[in-house]
Amino acid sequence: MLKLSMICKALSVESALPQDTEFTDVITDSRAIVPGCLFLALVGEKFDGHAFVGKALEEGAAAAVVSRVPEVVAAEKCLVVPDTLKAYQQIATAWRLAQKDLTVIAITGSNGKTSTKDCIAAVLGEKYRVIKTQANFNNEIGLPKTLLTIQPDTEMAVVEMGMRGLGQIRAMKHIAYPDAAVITNVGDTHLELLGSLENIAKAKSEILEDFTPKNHAFLNGDDPRVSVMKTGATVHTYGIDSDADVKAIDITADGLSTTFTYRSRITGNTQTVKLPLLGRHNVMNALAAVAVGEVYGVTDEAIAHGLETLKMTGMRQEILHFGDVTVINDAYNASPASMEVGLKTLADVVKNQKHGRAIAVLADMLELGAHSQSGHAQVGRWCAEDGVDAVICYGPESRYTAEEAKKAGVPVQYVENKEAAAKALEALVQPGDVVLLKGSHGMEVYKLIDLVFRKEGGNQ
Repeated sequence: MLKLSMICKALSVESALPQDTEFTDVITDSRAIVPGCLFLALVGEKFDGHAFVGKALEEGAAAAVVSRVPEVVAAEKCLVVPDTLKAYQQIATAWRLAQKDLTVIAITGSNGKTSTKDCIAAVLGEKYRVIKTQANFNNEIGLPKTLLTIQPDTEMAVVEMGMRGLGQIRAMKHIAYPDAAVITNVGDTHLELLGSLENIAKAKSEILEDFTPKNHAFLNGDDPRVSVMKTGATVHTYGIDSDADVKAIDITADGLSTTFTYRSRITGNTQTVKLPLLGRHNVMNALAAVAVGEVYGVTDEAIAHGLETLKMTGMRQEILHFGDVTVINDAYNASPASMEVGLKTLADVVKNQKHGRAIAVLADMLELGAHSQSGHAQVGRWCAEDGVDAVICYGPESRYTAEEAKKAGVPVQYVENKEAAAKALEALVQPGDVVLLKGSHGMEVYKLIDLVFRKEGGNQ
């Protein structure tokens, strides 16, 4: 329950409501009103929450946070602020800081944030009561939403912080006040907006600002731009190739899982883990979780158990089976780095199952700016290098992928849209094949699952 007094103090406002008023939740979606909640009227490019204040109050909201009092709404039911988004963030910060026994772990990086979040939450969940960012709510609206799910008995909050420009991670750090930070990598996501990998590294490193030795920084020791970041925090590194504090020393794969052993300078122990995920990149994500778990007192045996039983957020190398066809649904987002990983994973799965073909359905990677043509062309070359048997591409930028793959001798179909891609895939796929679905979320590659495999109620 959020107290009115706490909210008024956070927003520097006064209220005509009884001072002992408590709210069950803070809701920004008028379709999700619960009795006794506080409705907050956000304003976006295509919507204005103020249009729904009256409806929210009628359906049981106890009060509303607004930047103007709508007509036919009682003024005494409104807390008036200059900026409702800023107010949302201020309320979330006040609630987070009110939890004195809470530890907040913040994660940022160009790729792997969500998978790393899932791994860390699974490990910490072996010892603590944990909440984590749901779905991909890692921006200036999603972060407050996550913080407001913290309960009085929550011990650990694992939150993602994404960004599209300089200063945004810094702003979110001052909403969540993390005790520790994890940086997964610096890659070419958002090159269109930031212009260079150096600027991306600078933006990511904002999460380390103002830390002292009582804080912890978990850095990817294999990434040359991350491993050299400066911070006042106590630093712990993780990696495969580097001499990291937590290091994978043996990695094997069986097609549907990856087994690795790590040795740790944090505890002096070694431990073997069977990870229900594919690929070297997921070993890196798991190693970050190992380092966090060990620093916060989770035993190595419990760490292994947490990783072996973890549940991932959907559409990130999600393995689905439709009859004798295996689908790797990795269609939440895409960059050249994650495309490279996805293609290698596709090759590994086919190699380990010892039959069938590797088929890749690839769509545009968005926000690459001036690097888009070269990035998409490189993906086409990787298709050949990784032994992909057939490629289906759609999207204006993916024609460069198709052209390069075709030059390298890979059978390619370049089609107009996802519907055409679905028809091409349906005609192409055979029992035993492994299909990779990969592209930026806006390209909706994931919809091919329903268009091709589930349209007749196929079994997963």
